[in-house]
Amino acid sequence: MSPALRARSPNIIDDIVKRPPPSPSDKAPPQKKLDVKSRPASEESTPKAASPITPAKEKSDLKEVEKKENKPSKHDIIDMEVFDQIVELDDGDSSFVSAMVTEYLGQVDSTFNKMDKAMETKDLIEISQLGHFLKGSSAALGVKQVSLTCEKIQNIAKGTPTDKTIEEVTSLLKRVKEEYGAAKIWLLEYCPT
Repeated sequence: MSPALRARSPNIIDDIVKRPPPSPSDKAPPQKKLDVKSRPASEESTPKAASPITPAKEKSDLKEVEKKENKPSKHDIIDMEVFDQIVELDDGDSSFVSAMVTEYLGQVDSTFNKMDKAMETKDLIEISQLGHFLKGSSAALGVKQVSLTCEKIQNIAKGTPTDKTIEEVTSLLKRVKEEYGAAKIWLLEYCPT
């Protein structure tokens, strides 16, 4: 216990230490175990109906609903605290935010093209540098998922160029493009350019 806390309540420890242990009579009586055979008929479990077989058409419809329900929210895509700070810098006509969004979208498209070219030649050093650049741009605007995935690309691409590394970077590039697509939709809905 810190000296400050002890100074405020000097008797707490003494009270705890001097407190007698609970007596056996203070304890709750042990619970009786129920014997399945002695359970009343009303409590017996009733058999459940077999689940119906779902036709293939209904299964595909269910998958579509699940995909729509798993659609990421704006808070999954955008760090609203960062984005709101940018909005606060605007003079009220949203020209500043629109300019930033337009610049960002152009940067991302250009960077993805450079990354695709670097992947053709398996230039992981270039991909790592581009991942670093895009990570910073995305974080500055609050596009958090893109930023996080670009950080992974940056770090994995720094490694030794093996088939596994190339495969991981390729997978992450696909993922970051999907994340960017969702972020782009949100950004364009917020401030059409």
